[in-house]
Amino acid sequence: MADLLYPLAPDEDLPELGTYNAVGTMLLHNSRADEGGGFFATCWFMVILPVVPLGRYYVRVTGYGNESGLFFTSTSTSYQIVGRSRIRWTEVVRTYLAAWIVLPAAFVGPIITAVVGWGDESATNAGLYGMLVSLGLLALLLTVFFCYRQFWRAVREVRWADTPMGTRDGRSWQEVASMLQMAVLMGLLGFFAGVVILFTALAMGELPTRLDPEPNPYADTLLSPVTLLAGLPVATGMATLAVLAGRRRR
Repeated sequence: MADLLYPLAPDEDLPELGTYNAVGTMLLHNSRADEGGGFFATCWFMVILPVVPLGRYYVRVTGYGNESGLFFTSTSTSYQIVGRSRIRWTEVVRTYLAAWIVLPAAFVGPIITAVVGWGDESATNAGLYGMLVSLGLLALLLTVFFCYRQFWRAVREVRWADTPMGTRDGRSWQEVASMLQMAVLMGLLGFFAGVVILFTALAMGELPTRLDPEPNPYADTLLSPVTLLAGLPVATGMATLAVLAGRRRR
């Protein structure tokens, strides 16, 4: 199988790969390496799991790195981006199915079967057997994924195009990804700030309740757990996105 590969333009805006607290951009492989060590990979905007495909590239691994500290250890992979290809939506759909449905269901299955049989003597054995079957299916699924990645996944040949792809290649998605990454991080910061405010108000006895003799609608709204744990992160993230979008238009 051959994929049309477009050379990089002189002003090519290549993605900045990397994640922080499971938020960022990452390359997910689409094919096995060919004889020259190159393969196709899709760049994804990640929030723990792949969310938005940003572009598809032909890349080569140039090295691996390890960094360790007192409380952490991290590994990194360096890539050389050789050319750009069009996104294959069959690969996108396959990634969504594997990351959002198949793998979560496989990991959650043993937990559900264990919880169902917990505390019920008549269901304990059935729950135990179900958990063992779920663990076996999970091991089988991981084995299938490993074999597919190492042996069964196709090696795609490269067919070079004469000119760069042009402006309709999704390059602007990379700027959107950086804005989304900052908005998500600020939303998480807003969530933690809401948790701090909620527990501080609870400790000081300022958390509004229905038994207050003189309820204050503004305090009830601002100190509501829904506002602090959901509204504040959303508002923080949307405000960050609006500011970054305004700066981008300038």
